[in-house]
Amino acid sequence: MTRAKSSPAIHKPDFDVDGILRFAAQAASAPGHDLRPNDVDPKRLSLTLMLKPEVIDRLKAEAVRKDKSVDQIVEKLVNKHLNKH
Repeated sequence: MTRAKSSPAIHKPDFDVDGILRFAAQAASAPGHDLRPNDVDPKRLSLTLMLKPEVIDRLKAEAVRKDKSVDQIVEKLVNKHLNKH
């Protein structure tokens, strides 16, 4: 009995069109131009997280409960987790 060869599944990558356009806009800007708003601490960088809506809801609820911003909650969670390693 001959067994048919199976090829691995090929998955088309998902593209974040808005992210690609933002990247292209940054690349097209003048070299050394910082795209962050003027009121942001220059020692801090921006990070975009793609989270499930229920995770975002829990983050917002925790921020309200602790009277902090979502950014502060995420930063604390990341620091806490990374300091364990």
